[in-house]
Amino acid sequence: MKRIVLAAFAAALYGGCIQVKTESEIKPIHITMDVNLKVDRELDKAFADENRGEAQGSYKAVKDMLDRGVAGITNRAMLEERSLATDADRILIAEENAKRMKRFGEIAKNSGVTVESVQKRRMEKTRERLQAGCGVWLQEEDGEWRRR
Repeated sequence: MKRIVLAAFAAALYGGCIQVKTESEIKPIHITMDVNLKVDRELDKAFADENRGEAQGSYKAVKDMLDRGVAGITNRAMLEERSLATDADRILIAEENAKRMKRFGEIAKNSGVTVESVQKRRMEKTRERLQAGCGVWLQEEDGEWRRR
């Protein structure tokens, strides 16, 4: 009986000293920022008229609609009628949205990304650019509309 107890004690003692060595290799994760930078550059070129300090060209009429609250910017960087839009406003919204979709499609094709990702990136840049208190309607990711 003594031997069994001693054997059990020795097994427990030595069993607790067994070492297991594990190795794991940490491989670096390469995140390519080139695509985002390319999309940003393409967006800056495509929407240069909106990025200037003064509204010029067709964006002047769009800015007027945004300032009046007639149109807002959706969470996919498209214009949407908000209230009291005239027929001329609705035509301008449709024309501007057609231009935007064409621009987004070209950028997506040139950058190898989806149109939706270009639209989301454009909306992020728009949110950064618009100052709080400017009164422009913006649609949040959850679909809610808020005045900036």
